[in-house]
Amino acid sequence: MTDKKAIFIRVIMISSLVIVAAVAIFIQLIFVQVEFSDAIAFNDPAVAMIDIPSPRGNIYDVNGNLLAISMPVYTIAIDATQPSDTLFENNYLKLADGLSGIFSDVPSSEFSKKLRHARRDKKQYLKLQSGVRFSELQLVKTLPILKEGRYDGGFVYTQQTKRMQPFGHLCERTIGYAREKSDVGIEKAYNHYLKGQDGKRLMQKINGGIWKPINNTQDVEPVVGSDVYSTIDIRIQDIAQTALLRSLEKYEAENGSVILMDVKTGAIRAMSSLERTSEGKYAENFNYAIGAAYEPGSTFKLASLLIALEDGVVDTSYVVDTKNGAFKFYDRTMKDSNYHRGGHGKISVGRAFEVSSNIGIARTIVNHYGDDPQRFIDRLARLGVSDKLDFELIGEAEPWIKNTNDSTWSGVSLPWMAFGYEIKMSALQILALYNAVANDGELVKPRLVDKVKRAEKIIESYDVEVLNPSICSEKTIQILQNLLIGAVKKGTAQNIYSEKYSSAGKTGTAKIALEGSYGSEYRASFAGYFPAENPKYSCMVVVSKPKKEIGFYGNIVAAPVFKELRDNLFAEEAIEIPEIAKTFDHYYIGSSKDLNAIHDLLDYPKYQASQNERWLKSDDKAFQTLEFIGDVVPNVKGMVAMDALYLLENMGLEVNLKGQGRVIKQSLKAGAKIKENQIIELILSS
Repeated sequence: MTDKKAIFIRVIMISSLVIVAAVAIFIQLIFVQVEFSDAIAFNDPAVAMIDIPSPRGNIYDVNGNLLAISMPVYTIAIDATQPSDTLFENNYLKLADGLSGIFSDVPSSEFSKKLRHARRDKKQYLKLQSGVRFSELQLVKTLPILKEGRYDGGFVYTQQTKRMQPFGHLCERTIGYAREKSDVGIEKAYNHYLKGQDGKRLMQKINGGIWKPINNTQDVEPVVGSDVYSTIDIRIQDIAQTALLRSLEKYEAENGSVILMDVKTGAIRAMSSLERTSEGKYAENFNYAIGAAYEPGSTFKLASLLIALEDGVVDTSYVVDTKNGAFKFYDRTMKDSNYHRGGHGKISVGRAFEVSSNIGIARTIVNHYGDDPQRFIDRLARLGVSDKLDFELIGEAEPWIKNTNDSTWSGVSLPWMAFGYEIKMSALQILALYNAVANDGELVKPRLVDKVKRAEKIIESYDVEVLNPSICSEKTIQILQNLLIGAVKKGTAQNIYSEKYSSAGKTGTAKIALEGSYGSEYRASFAGYFPAENPKYSCMVVVSKPKKEIGFYGNIVAAPVFKELRDNLFAEEAIEIPEIAKTFDHYYIGSSKDLNAIHDLLDYPKYQASQNERWLKSDDKAFQTLEFIGDVVPNVKGMVAMDALYLLENMGLEVNLKGQGRVIKQSLKAGAKIKENQIIELILSS
């Protein structure tokens, strides 16, 4: 037999064996498939198609900070019958000590008691702890008895998924809750994107009640949910929520809300609603910013004056007599806030707006629309204040404007409507109107989400939606903008006026109706925007039922919340220094002393720093002084390790360094709040 023929025969034999083996495996798979399919068909409890939950998508803020994430957590337990007598008796006290060391809220004595009783009662399942993090689980696995595993040590643990909000109660209600019956927040509004698709897997129950996966062609892999990128800026949210809480606590108010919105885009950067709980604390239990419609009071004067100016029935020089601060419409007397000081007398309607004269605005509207009140109401409708914004979150309140054909219409309806009574709107709806004035007349839809991504691919994006390109003429807008500046500079909100930080806005103070009559409880508000000249942010603050004895006017209770937001967002961490004559082609961040020493060595121009200017940044054009806020993570990129270490450790952070040279990456995002015992890792250039 030739060599070629022998090789050919061997190839044929090997090929035949491979084919036979493949056929055998295929037949076996069919038998297995049929076997398990029959088991399912006959309801065999040991075999089942088990639902595999899909991982839920994350929610991010506008800067990529995680607002909501699904994290694995574990329930740890022990089968107390499994360890041998020697193993248990010699080690259960050590186990109790170890568990208490990891879970410090449970004393060692309690763990030891549970273990001893479970052993005595031959309990096959004793839950030791739930909600255990992965890092804690790894520590638990090293403890006496449990480190022996399931069969020798009786250690059992199961994994669950817990939805977590890394920033705690910040923006809690706006983010929402990933619960089946929850209908609030982004979690609910974008659930169809976040939830993904559950999978199915054929499983078989084996000894010990453990479900084991079985290879099966009918398995369906879960599809991971998409990620939602919100417009919220968690740094701004922190400032807003803290400022609101401070006002609520100071004035012992029942509830309040604050919204901060990007003027041009309608992107909401912060939204918080807090109410007092039965324990006297404040929590986000209801979204008052969008879900509560109320009588706005004097912030509504903007709409009234807009209509009168646009219709051409008045200009800002139109004089109205407010008398001595009290004026009777039919059988009801209207009062200005300064009536006990003699009122404003005769003033222009522009000044009436700035000082928030109820009589001045009411008489202006009655004088020109009193013969046909429906004309004023129809103009409000055309302005859009009676329409919902179709906001993306569930629960937007329905605005309400009284009509002349309503059974409760009376002769005093029109004058009281002129300054925000017998009308109901939500804080967000009022803010949308003020934002339109700030935006040169363009009414944009407020929004909370920028885009939705799956596997780094954008599958949905949300652009600016213009609801009305021009709510009124350019001339009217300019007049209103000037009046809003005047209200802050020389009107009811002059207590928050700042030459350094320009702003515009209007105060509101309204009595709260209870069972059809007005009592002694108030709602304070402020609506405005900043900077006044080129608005970037608009803001609405509402505080309900502050303690009257402490303060209840809008300028006292609500406006300071706006001021705190304005001042914080205006303040810059790096102050530009004018360009120096001689430039340099390097980049450096560090202490002013070190930087000038280097410049002296290299014959570069030096910067004459004052005593307070400890940190500088230089590039190829100029110096900048850097000012770091004590409770905020600074940006240390570009600093040498020594400077970064000194700065961060003095701010209370524990620093881990990797490499040598200058900082090129930091683990904590600049601008985030510093937490106690927090660790920051710095990656250096070499």
